[in-house]
Amino acid sequence: MVTKKNQVTIYLSDEIRDRVKAIADRERRSFSFVVEEVLIKGLEASETESNGKE
Repeated sequence: MVTKKNQVTIYLSDEIRDRVKAIADRERRSFSFVVEEVLIKGLEASETESNGKE
């Protein structure tokens, strides 16, 4: 299923790219899907942490 999403360009070290690719291969997901999932989890953690400091 194709969804309309924004396209962005990022620069990653070889290590990070390889780690994300390994997860994607293991879970049979696309690289983009894994990046999006990692970003969502990171944002949620950051927002939770920020809310705890208020």
